[in-house]
Amino acid sequence: MTYEQAVEYLNTFVNYEHVHEARAMRRITLDRMQRLCERLGQPQRRFRSVLVAGTNGKGSICAMLYGMLRRSDFRVGLYVSPHLEHLRERIRVTGEHVSEEHGADWIAPEEFAALIERMQPALEFLRRRDPDGPPTYFEALTAAALLHFAQRRVEIAVVEVGLGGRLDATNVLDQAVTVFGPIGMDHADVLGEDLVHIAHEKAGVIKPGQTVISASQDELADEVLRMTCESQGVPLHAVGRDLTVRIHQHGWDGSDVTITGLRGLYESVRVALPGRHQAGNAAAAVAALEALADSGVPHQLVAEGLSRVEWPGRCEVVSEAPLVILDGAHNPQAAWALASLINECCAGRKVHVLFGISSDKWQEELGRAVAGFASSLTCTKSRHPRAMDPVELAKHMAPHCPDVHVMSDAADAYTYLLNALDASDVLVVTGSLFLVGELRAALRRAPDQVRRGPSVADAVAT
Repeated sequence: MTYEQAVEYLNTFVNYEHVHEARAMRRITLDRMQRLCERLGQPQRRFRSVLVAGTNGKGSICAMLYGMLRRSDFRVGLYVSPHLEHLRERIRVTGEHVSEEHGADWIAPEEFAALIERMQPALEFLRRRDPDGPPTYFEALTAAALLHFAQRRVEIAVVEVGLGGRLDATNVLDQAVTVFGPIGMDHADVLGEDLVHIAHEKAGVIKPGQTVISASQDELADEVLRMTCESQGVPLHAVGRDLTVRIHQHGWDGSDVTITGLRGLYESVRVALPGRHQAGNAAAAVAALEALADSGVPHQLVAEGLSRVEWPGRCEVVSEAPLVILDGAHNPQAAWALASLINECCAGRKVHVLFGISSDKWQEELGRAVAGFASSLTCTKSRHPRAMDPVELAKHMAPHCPDVHVMSDAADAYTYLLNALDASDVLVVTGSLFLVGELRAALRRAPDQVRRGPSVADAVAT
């Protein structure tokens, strides 16, 4: 089996990232994933793990924790979703030496093909005979990641929950540490109509015998996590209560912070990901690292890991003049975090927004948050099958922004805006990781358009 054949085979399973069917998604249980892992020899039991749940910040926390762990003596795995540009970026394992080369730790094409070929008999057995029907694309891919980690003798795996938590395929893990990013309103048609129901679904990953770390939460979500931890008899350590972070300076090139973790004080640490919210995510990642350790964590390991972390498509600067930012904010909580960063770091500048969302993601609060920093707004769409028609999106946005345009082709819209803006203007591409990934891939094919972020001199002192 070749890599291309493996990808084609995986695509024969239903992929709810491409087709959003809320009723069918609500019917999924964890039983089928458990049966798949059983037929594969229970690979999830052969390494320690950290499971990262929540609504926002999951990927960033994973990236920061992985960035620190890969500078330790452990062999570390990372599993995240969705991918921005390439399927292989979802499954990563550290090598013998730390490499900053793009894609150096991704699963190799031949490894991926061998994994899927190894799994094919189990997948076909379940396709034909499982009482709950064939596995989903995400279940198969998650099982592939777990099997890869076991085969590569990974010692610690950092795993991002896909959707929700309680019934997510990743919840077959018996993790040592659970981390929650901020919990907000998203996937309400699948997880529940209010924050309490959503928080309960996400808290379903908490199990006895582990340590739970949480970013700062809304009061209702915090209460759900606290009560669930109490019922499971496990400790909950929350940023802003048990863990603290102080921001000394921040801007588009990141933040200088001091973090007080579970055991240590980490002074004058550089967090490479921009935004005040990322400082809180960094504190959660550091606490998770401490929870894994038998003793203290070296300051240098934290400092190097956080200062070199990269997480593309999240407040990512790809051009200086005009300033161009790619951010996959696709729900109100994420959009308000982006708005806070834009309003603070781009005060007095015209901000033009290229906006495209998935058809199931529209919320009035999302529109208000994005319109709040937009001088003009151009609605577009990615090539993803779930993308909302930009004409429909423009109708939604018209009450919130007086200057709304439509350009259906995202690459053409980006090129037009980039050429039309003054050097002092700002272009923000947001609304969907699928849109951001598509444009980022185009920029990688035209590297002369990609520039490093501004210097530290552009940072905003606090």
